[in-house]
Amino acid sequence: MGNVKSNPLPEPEPELTLPPEATLPPEATAAEEIDDTGPSVAPNIGLKTTGLWSFDRSNDWSKYYPKCDKNAPLTAPLNIDTSLVAPCNALCRLSVKYEPTTCSISMVNNIPTVTFSPNCIVKFKDDFLYLRKMTIHYTSMHTVNNTYSDLEIMLYHNRNPINDSDGGIILSILLNKGEDYGTANEFLNEFINQMPANEMPIEKDVQVSDSWCPDQLFPSSKSFFYYDGALPYPPCNQNWTFIIFEEIVPISMNIIDTVKYMLGTNKKNIRPIQKTPKGVTVFYNSNTQFDGVQDMSSAAVSAAITPVTTTPAALNLGSKSWLKQNIYYIKGIVITIILILMVYVAIKFAKIIVENDLLNSFIIRQLKKKQGLEYSKSQSDMATQQAAEYGGVAPVEAPPPNNNNNNNNDNN
Repeated sequence: MGNVKSNPLPEPEPELTLPPEATLPPEATAAEEIDDTGPSVAPNIGLKTTGLWSFDRSNDWSKYYPKCDKNAPLTAPLNIDTSLVAPCNALCRLSVKYEPTTCSISMVNNIPTVTFSPNCIVKFKDDFLYLRKMTIHYTSMHTVNNTYSDLEIMLYHNRNPINDSDGGIILSILLNKGEDYGTANEFLNEFINQMPANEMPIEKDVQVSDSWCPDQLFPSSKSFFYYDGALPYPPCNQNWTFIIFEEIVPISMNIIDTVKYMLGTNKKNIRPIQKTPKGVTVFYNSNTQFDGVQDMSSAAVSAAITPVTTTPAALNLGSKSWLKQNIYYIKGIVITIILILMVYVAIKFAKIIVENDLLNSFIIRQLKKKQGLEYSKSQSDMATQQAAEYGGVAPVEAPPPNNNNNNNNDNN
């Protein structure tokens, strides 16, 4: 296992006190600790955007998210001490099947997030999981031998296609300042300058090339460390497995500066390194290539994965709700349906007009009406002209019949 020069381990985060106004609203309960980036009614504890938790106050997370307690049985991130890892080559096979995908960007709790279409899949220890999203962190969440890297990118492969509540596998890629070229630079440059610098919970689609694929981030050597841990931010669900690639990927300084700008001056979106819990072992797979023995064919994937229909809770409309995550797709579907209905109605209307010769009948009626008007006008003009020439009086229209006179005559 090679050593790569990186940033020294910073001083431990000082204990921070919760301001008096940062109290949990009475209506907020443990049930409202939703599964993604925090509750929609989470307390304000020193945030860039009011109402959400903050990396700056990670010491206070456990007050509202018990699973974030420093003594939790599973936690993250950890320091990877390479002298203490246990080999697991045959017991921790990792197979990857990534294909070009789409890109949607968002920013929640100061975490730049990219959401993908379900085109990428991994198999780890007999489990198939689809890639759902990735997050970008400055500096790295994990350390190797107490050394930080400049960035860490986490690729989330979820058991639940909608949110993070059911856990899954996170592939972590460590990045350090390096060349301005390479596949990782090409991958990030296609969207990094469009990432928001402020909170943007609703995803925005970004146009990327047809060959854009997350496997461009992978290092040349596929050797990795892995351990069973937890989501490294609230609600800290303890059902995530971390796979951290050993080789550090070079990335341009321009991309590092762009990420720093997005997060804000002197801001980091990382949790301090946690003490490795008792009973947690960090394993090491020294294989330099992904496993090629496991069956990754479409038939094998289909046979192993049973589609699950997930119905979002009707009232669960927090900043990362199902509705907000899919708002653009819903709008697109609604607009498409409306357009189809408009075309259908137009075709039916045209068919009725043609079959009943309505257009010709309408034109003929209008022509006859126009001819009648022109004839009446010509007769009136002729009568007026004759009256003027012969000293007569122009004809006037007869008054309407008088019903009263008729009645009187009848009585007489």
